[in-house]
Amino acid sequence: MSRAIGDRVGVIYREREDGVVEFLGYGTYQGLEIPPPDVGGFNFGHPNPKLVLDNGDVTWGCETWWGSEKAVQFQLEGKQVEVVRIVDVRARAAGGNKP
Repeated sequence: MSRAIGDRVGVIYREREDGVVEFLGYGTYQGLEIPPPDVGGFNFGHPNPKLVLDNGDVTWGCETWWGSEKAVQFQLEGKQVEVVRIVDVRARAAGGNKP
């Protein structure tokens, strides 16, 4: 499926072992860019999907699970969801704790 800049997306960080989904929020796809060096995930200096969330946070395809807003809404139905911020997720990872 092709993406166009401005398409609405939903962004999930992970589903924990206890079944709770850590959800980053909804936002827009901003095209492919090279993430800054401090971004985790599988960032090897290659262009990655840039995702700007409605709360202003910027996250990248290499550190999240993401898809169309509607697809993510469907995926979250009936699940326990915890909203998290990407800055907190990155800090947790940098501190050596399992993100």
